[in-house]
Amino acid sequence: MSIPTLRSLAAVMAFAMGPGVALAMTPQELFANLSPTIWVVRAQHGESPVLSVGSAVAIAPRLLVTACHVVESATGVTIARDKGQRVVKIDTVTHDPDHSRDLCLLRTAESLPSTPAVIAPIESVKVGEKVYAIGSPLGLELSLTDGLVSALRVAPNETLPSIQTSAAIAPGSSGGGLFDDSGRLVGVTISIASKETDNLAFAYPAQWVMELPTRIETARQRWLKTLAANGVSIDADGRPTGSGFAAINDLAAVPAGANKTGVDDAYKQFLLLNKPRAFLLTSDNRWGAVADADALDGLLKDCAARNVQCGLYAIDDTVVWRPNRQAPVLTAAKTTPGQPAGPAP
Repeated sequence: MSIPTLRSLAAVMAFAMGPGVALAMTPQELFANLSPTIWVVRAQHGESPVLSVGSAVAIAPRLLVTACHVVESATGVTIARDKGQRVVKIDTVTHDPDHSRDLCLLRTAESLPSTPAVIAPIESVKVGEKVYAIGSPLGLELSLTDGLVSALRVAPNETLPSIQTSAAIAPGSSGGGLFDDSGRLVGVTISIASKETDNLAFAYPAQWVMELPTRIETARQRWLKTLAANGVSIDADGRPTGSGFAAINDLAAVPAGANKTGVDDAYKQFLLLNKPRAFLLTSDNRWGAVADADALDGLLKDCAARNVQCGLYAIDDTVVWRPNRQAPVLTAAKTTPGQPAGPAP
């Protein structure tokens, strides 16, 4: 996510936090007011005709929040309404820098027509209060269920509690909205606890969305330090020096070796990631996309363990690959455990 976009999000979030006290609405009024903020998420995976389906809540004119597992490893993402009659392309997916949080931002290619949801502070959420979930369970668009806040549970290493609710949530509802009776977004639905019961589900506190601009910028600064420590030239604006080899979206230019489909799908996933991001190719014909400093360090460690070189193809919006000299070539210095590169062809 670019710095201007971060600042725009921070400005929007400053006005998005709802007041502590608001008038209650009837379920009919609440649905009428809030249903325009809820979209069906459709995630494409390679050439497969089967789409992963989830839900998302609009929080700004071009931003929605969803559960990351809905769009994990997607090569393309759209949001839809009105039984697919209105479809909007997602430009980028931004993960919460803390990957233990299943929380992602989706940025659209165009402004959305609805008024974004208003976020309620978590301290205003009380056990026993009425809440309403709106999402797309099993792909059934704009389904409304109600229930209570059953408990507020603080996970290890967190300060804000997640919300346990008795509102019915099913697969496809992930990423949808949990609202209080005044129509404020109190949570982002993420999971059901058991297939044996329909009244035990969980939602992340919507207030986490308010923290994202600061968290993303902190992760961005760490990313730049990691690149610089590995010999990547960064200009004063935080952009890597390009090689001129190809445009960032030129899929045909990416060296693919014997597995063109695998590399192409991985590069499509890379293009969908928000900044920071990097696409790497290794000297033993593997590949991988990373979006944070820890994952980059993990790839370096993996290359070192296998005694191969990790060469950067692209960083953020810039291709840095040179065909005769796969530069910059990352070293394995000062690495920490992380995820390995993509599968060998």
